[in-house]
Amino acid sequence: MHLSTLDILRCPYCGGSLELVTSLFHRRDGDEIHDGILGCHCCIFAVIDGIPVMHLEGTSSAARAHVEAGRPDMARRLMLNLPDEALAARFDDLASSTSATYLEVVKVLDSSAEGGYFLYRFSDPTYLVSHSVVRAVAGAALRRGGRAIDLCGGSGHLTRALMDLSRPPPVLADLYFSKIWLARRFTAPGCEAVCCDGNGPMPFARGAFRYAMCADALMFIWTKRQFVQEMLRLIDDPDAAAPGAVVISHAHNAHVWSPSHGNALPPEGYRSLFETLEPRLFAEGGLFADLVKGGPIDLSRRDSAEILDRDPALVAIASRPAGSDEVFGLHPADAVPGAPGELRINPLYVAEPHGDLVRLRLQFPSEDYAEEFGASRQYLPDEAVVSAAALAALADGRMPPELAELARRRVILELPRKYY
Repeated sequence: MHLSTLDILRCPYCGGSLELVTSLFHRRDGDEIHDGILGCHCCIFAVIDGIPVMHLEGTSSAARAHVEAGRPDMARRLMLNLPDEALAARFDDLASSTSATYLEVVKVLDSSAEGGYFLYRFSDPTYLVSHSVVRAVAGAALRRGGRAIDLCGGSGHLTRALMDLSRPPPVLADLYFSKIWLARRFTAPGCEAVCCDGNGPMPFARGAFRYAMCADALMFIWTKRQFVQEMLRLIDDPDAAAPGAVVISHAHNAHVWSPSHGNALPPEGYRSLFETLEPRLFAEGGLFADLVKGGPIDLSRRDSAEILDRDPALVAIASRPAGSDEVFGLHPADAVPGAPGELRINPLYVAEPHGDLVRLRLQFPSEDYAEEFGASRQYLPDEAVVSAAALAALADGRMPPELAELARRRVILELPRKYY
């Protein structure tokens, strides 16, 4: 954890600033805190593997005791939910290896990292919409500088989209330590990670960010009103060079059933959460249609109540009037990943060599996946045939012209390094 992140941390219970308790065990290298104890007026919290654990739920107190005892390795095992000695040893081997991949580590942490969902995330229809909205709105809000935060951001797939926009680096916040550990190691290296509970007050100072987002998670938060008001508090800085923006993407609609429905609200329910700032609601289907056509993504549209009511998922965007013109307009369909990676075949495709050619065949991992993300067939072809030479060039980091169209259609992806 960088000291600049410590500067914006606040206790979620008393609101006090925090400092490293140097009288207790800690490991620090210059401006980076690797392990240690943070103290405020009322509590102490652990920093484990560079991640501050800003809640007192579950195993966090026992993990903090391990740090105090000088055993940050045991604290990490506890936070990663690795009680089995063999499994923990396997994880430790992977964590110390420079060749380990996201997929290998996810297989060890699968019970808490939702590995199947995250592995295919970069070509999901819901991700494509959220990514384009992030690039558009964060690009506008952060144009004059400022920091971004991805709340309930899982293992950092959309945090990655913020890496080249946010200064200082974006913050990823999530309750599950394993997910944000994966983000810092693989998906969005260089981001700052904070382990905190989205159902409680956010452990950050008012106005610490210019852009705050939550994707594919609000329907699983019970304290939605508090959550949204906290998002608005985080971007509330009257002295900022430009007004901030808030984005909530892929929020399930209570009027339309969808897989993993959660505690969804109707459109008017999401609108009421903002209270102090008027949001603009979009039907996700319309934004998805924009992307399938190649863009631009139209944030100037005003979706009617009828359109909103019948769409399975909604996007809510809020910005103060001074920043509205930059946010609510036409934006190119920005496919920039946000951080450099490796060109790879989409893991949804099976590669079948035939002499000098390779057949790429689309294969969904399960019927549940096909039901929830089947709309990806609108851009993912059932199969494609490419030359083995082109794939060899791809493995060397070069994009042959014959693969350009497959890249546009998400058959070829720029994935994080050592993803799978």
